[in-house]
Parts: sequence; C-alpha cells; structure tokens
Amino acid sequence: MGSIFLSYRREDSEGQAGRLYDDLVAVFGSDSVFMDVAAIQPGRDFRKSIDQSLNSCGVFLSLIGKSWLTAKDTSGQRRLDDPADFVRIETAAVLKRDIPVIPVLVQGASAPKADQLPDDLKELAFRNAVELTHARWASDIQVLIKALRPHISQSGPKPEPERVQAGSKVMTKSLAVIAVLVVIVIGVAFYLRAGKKVVDKPANRPAEIPTASTAADSSVPGPIKGRPEKVVPPPATTNTAIGVADFSLVARQELLTDNPKRYIFTLSLDAPALVDDIARVHYELVYGPNPLSLEGGAAPSFSATYEGWGCYETVVITVYLKSPGSQPLTKTFNMCKALTD
Repeated sequence: MGSIFLSYRREDSEGQAGRLYDDLVAVFGSDSVFMDVAAIQPGRDFRKSIDQSLNSCGVFLSLIGKSWLTAKDTSGQRRLDDPADFVRIETAAVLKRDIPVIPVLVQGASAPKADQLPDDLKELAFRNAVELTHARWASDIQVLIKALRPHISQSGPKPEPERVQAGSKVMTKSLAVIAVLVVIVIGVAFYLRAGKKVVDKPANRPAEIPTASTAADSSVPGPIKGRPEKVVPPPATTNTAIGVADFSLVARQELLTDNPKRYIFTLSLDAPALVDDIARVHYELVYGPNPLSLEGGAAPSFSATYEGWGCYETVVITVYLKSPGSQPLTKTFNMCKALTD
C-alpha cells in the first residue's frame, strides 16, 4: 500500500502539519502516513528514513504556509535556493519520480509560481493545490482525504467497499436468523398463554372472574395498562455533559533578558472539570500579517509558547476529547485581556 509523505517547514506550518497528521492517521492509520518527527525513530539517520519513505510513497503532500517560499537561513539566504535544504531535496526527488504531488495551502498562503521556484521545483507550480482553512477545516480535510484514497489503496489486498459489503452480508444473515427465532418464541408464548386461559376457565364461571387472568398477565415485563409508562432519560454522554464554558485561557508573558522588546508568551488551559477528558488542545492565533498555529503540550495545562513582540486579541482554542464520537469544543478568547486578568 502506498503511503502519504507529509513535507513541511517547522518554522512555517508546524502546527497545521501536526493537526493534519492526526487527522490523516485517524483515517488511514499511522503506518500509512510519514511525518519526520513522528515516523523517524531516535538514533536513525533521517536522510535514509526520508529516502526509504519516498520509495514507498503513494502521494506527496507539500504543506505550504505564508513563509514557505521566503524562509531564510541564518546567513539571510532563501532556504529554497540552498541545494542542501531538505524541503527542496525531498520535493525535487519526488517530482523526478513522477509521484503525485499535492500542494496543501494553509494560513491563507497562495500557490507558488514557476518563476519563484528553483529549476528542480518548477513543476510544483503546475500541480493542483488543496486549501485547508481554520474555519472550514472539517470540510476541507474531507476534500483532501477523498483525493488521497485512490493513491494509497490501489495496491491494497481488497478495496474497502468489498469489505463493507461482505460484512453487510454476514450481518443481514444474522439478523434474518434472529428474526425467525423471535417469531417462533412469540408464537409459542401466545400458544401457551391461550392454552392456559382455556384450561383454567370453568364452564359456569361468573363474568367478572376473568379479571384474575389480567392480574396474572401483569407479571409479564412491559408497561402496565392504565398507568403512564415511566420514561427513563438516556445517560448523558461526555460531549453533552461538557460545554465550552468548562475551559478558559490562561496567558502569561516573560521578558527576554537579551532583548527587552521581546517576550516569551505562554498559553495554557484552565479546565479542572474537563482535564481528564481532553485528548489534545490546538491554539489558533488569528492576525492577518502574522498568524500562528500552536499545539498544546501535556496535561493538565496543555501549554504552548511563542516568542514575539506582543499578544493576540483573537485566540481560537479547539479542545479534542477522548470520548469516541465526541465533537471538538471551540471557544474564542482575547489573549491581551487574559494577560491583564
């Protein structure tokens, strides 16, 4: 089975890459998605691991944020112009092998043009791109997953629809057998009850005596006639018992000693009643010229940090729960206000 290779720059789109990786693993499994941090074991040569993954790659995702094209190294040179840049190396290698390449645009980035790319990457400008936005992430990711399926399932042992169809046939047969048994049991029960009434009823019994038969039938499970049936509400699920009001943003800042105009900002979650149900937390710092996307750390605070000049007035926090089938909780905060609280 061909795998999905996820290429990205850490300083450009690390947060979106982690979020995309989690969503793809949930659909295709961890063995079918390669991302350098998650897939390379400690102590292994990452160059060899990347090359091996490209050999089994069924589709290549090039995650492009706002600084993917213009990112520079410490000497001020654009990274894409460096022949030793690993994003350039892996992208050029996969283009030469004629493997499907899908540019995935995040943070509102535009697809690069051919004249903005080195010669060995110019082909990337002609590949149809998919956009992932924060507001429409759930629907955008479904478009991408639909595009990926043909590339990672074509060499599989059996197409997914056949497995579902086979399982449906087995379930249909089982339900048919159960239905027949239920009909037989109901028929026997009615026969025995009818026989009991005929045997127990005397020839000259008073007309009001059959009330005893009704009393005998009251032992059968089910609602009692003449009385309202008691309705027992279903147990509350985690998703309905927990609301967005059960968590809030905690923010703090620490002045850098070597640069008095910059700070280390720390975002964390205050959710004492919710902490045991949280799987992970995502922070989306919204500001057109310089948006940030951060993944929260470990419980109980799920904190994330960044270095910068100031705070963000709009921070969208998405809390993912452990309960199967639960929907993420989303809430928007003013980080600047949280710093003064």
